[in-house]
Amino acid sequence: MSDNNELFVFNEEEQKVDNLNKKIIKILTVEDDINYQNALTNSLKEIKIDNGYEIEIHTANSVPQAALVLSLHADIALTFIDVVMEEDDSGLRLISTIREVIGNSEMRIVLLTGQPGFAPEQHIMKSLDIDEYWNKSDVSVGKLQSIVKSNLRTWQYISQISSARKGLQLVLDASRSINSKHDIRSFSKAVLEEISNILNITDGGGIMCSSGEINKEALISTANGCFDGFEGKLIEQEILSADIYDDFELATAEKRHVFSKHHTVFYFQTTELDKKSYLTIVKSDNAICEQNEYLLKVFSENVNTGFANMALLNKLTELAYTDISLNLHNRNWLTREIRNMNLHEQYQTKLIVFEVEQFEEKAFTFGHDFCQKLLKEVYNNIKGAFAHTTPRIAIINKSSFGLIVSTDSNMPQEIITGLNRQMCEVEMVRQYADIRILELALSSVLNFSPEKIISLAESSLSDSNTISLKYIEHNHLKTQELTKRYSLMAKLRKAIGSGSLQVALQPKMDLRNFTPIGFEALARWQLKDGSFVSPEIFIELAETAGLISELDSAIFDKILVIIQQLKGEGVNLPIAFNASAYDLANPKYFEYISKKLREINLDPSMLELEITETQAISNYELIRESLERFMALGIKVGIDDFGTGYSSISHITKIPANVLKIDRCFIGDIEDNPDNQYILEMIVKLAKRFDFSIIIEGIETVEQCNWAKKLGCNVAQGYFFSKPLFINELILWLKQYEQP
Repeated sequence: MSDNNELFVFNEEEQKVDNLNKKIIKILTVEDDINYQNALTNSLKEIKIDNGYEIEIHTANSVPQAALVLSLHADIALTFIDVVMEEDDSGLRLISTIREVIGNSEMRIVLLTGQPGFAPEQHIMKSLDIDEYWNKSDVSVGKLQSIVKSNLRTWQYISQISSARKGLQLVLDASRSINSKHDIRSFSKAVLEEISNILNITDGGGIMCSSGEINKEALISTANGCFDGFEGKLIEQEILSADIYDDFELATAEKRHVFSKHHTVFYFQTTELDKKSYLTIVKSDNAICEQNEYLLKVFSENVNTGFANMALLNKLTELAYTDISLNLHNRNWLTREIRNMNLHEQYQTKLIVFEVEQFEEKAFTFGHDFCQKLLKEVYNNIKGAFAHTTPRIAIINKSSFGLIVSTDSNMPQEIITGLNRQMCEVEMVRQYADIRILELALSSVLNFSPEKIISLAESSLSDSNTISLKYIEHNHLKTQELTKRYSLMAKLRKAIGSGSLQVALQPKMDLRNFTPIGFEALARWQLKDGSFVSPEIFIELAETAGLISELDSAIFDKILVIIQQLKGEGVNLPIAFNASAYDLANPKYFEYISKKLREINLDPSMLELEITETQAISNYELIRESLERFMALGIKVGIDDFGTGYSSISHITKIPANVLKIDRCFIGDIEDNPDNQYILEMIVKLAKRFDFSIIIEGIETVEQCNWAKKLGCNVAQGYFFSKPLFINELILWLKQYEQP
């Protein structure tokens, strides 16, 4: 180049430049005038770029040729484009393709024309992002240097920003990828894959290894690329090259990341959470530039957070699936184990439940610590008995263990006997633990959730029909029975909530003149198909499900409505209602009853409270004060089913009550059973001695009625007089006793 004011320099010979290890910037000229293009390229070759960059020039003489060059070189920095080539707007169409079709917004574009006065409109320049427009005659050597250097600087800035943006997007996507992993293996694999993506590794690989406080050696957990196949091995010099191994030891010793030109060692630790450290080694076939090193540092912060989250998750999982006091698997763990089984595994697996009998009594007598040690001994005994099967055991409630084993693991009778009564040494003293065992094949409960399977096993152990058995084999029939029970319980809950339970009233009759003197309210539950569920069944269900208080309250509310209906018919006779020990032990129950009476201004003498003898005696200390409060309010208290429990004379004299209701079992065969005749005579004398009123239940014949009168009973109820009647039936029945 001889003069900066010359248009171009024309070199007859091109110097060959060795571009090896040079930083290259690519420039494209698109020009159909070959002579002008040669002049342009020769002048471009003379331009010196700062920072050690070399210019690499590409040429095209038409739009199709330019399209081919662009497809082969996506990293072209600067393009000179002639506006008019094959057609008047060929250059503009090429620019449109670059910007809108290819989507290259980084490339700098200089538009040239050989026709003075021709210039594209401003909105076209703006919309196509054309950086400069020049007439060819105006481009001197000096001007060309200025155009090239300013546009290349702009391209470098934009490229760096774009590269940083893409890199950060890579890091963001990588972080999302690893954060979606919730186990250490998949997390480690994702970390290695994402680092490979960031570095664009094609011929390299990575290793993820970990070490703990006890075992200081680094064990490879995950590997890929050139390290594939080393999983499960310890990090040794034979696996890593000398320079990588040195950096591995440096990272371990100084607990930090180490970056080199073609490899990186990351150091992560979660010692505060689980006393572990993790090292990630990455070997790259591409040189790790400063920008990529920065991106890796940013990504490593996310990885470090990921390891911490993983450690926290493991700790939470441990807490969720471990009984802390015994350091054993818990119910949640057993539930998860069953849930993770496929259908084939369920067919080959059975659940065995071991229940420690009288555990509450032992805890009360010997204390919590003793029972914890006893449970640990029972656990060890069970584990020892099934050691050959690799047993999976968990404590499923405070007194029971659940074991899942193969259905092929049969228990001989001697094993069952040994497990039923286990010798345990607790605090240097021999103790015996009596164990009930239930065996349930998972094939009999395939459609049940794991939670329901375990509950089903517990229900089967608690069933009154099996409560005395030491070994129970649960079968399909038992599943059907318990399923029906569960279904009925759900329906009962709904019936109580919707108020669809009904009340039937059975008259209490004065045996002296055979007129009604009151009624007993009896709960009735009619299903949608018209059938009735036995009170014995649904009341027991309500007690089991903890619904008895709700049931009693629902029935009491209906009794108050019935009293108002009878009052409207001119009938003012008291109605007896049943209360459970659960109700009477709750101070709020008395408040509830008394509040209801005040709301409707009802005389308390219109109500009688009945509680069974067994409940009254067994819960005497809990309910005595409550019964006294009801009597003080003016409500009579009756002891129902008297004679069937275990009352003593001392208890009878202390129970706050007005009425004894003699159970029907004594009157059924009274004519032919001298023992029952004698017992009834004693009960009647006892009742009169302590000033109790007497009602005898279950009168069904005239002979029984005569016997009741003979014994001195003045009040009775039973089918001889009337079955329990719903309110409309009762009103019709009462009409026969109306005064003429």
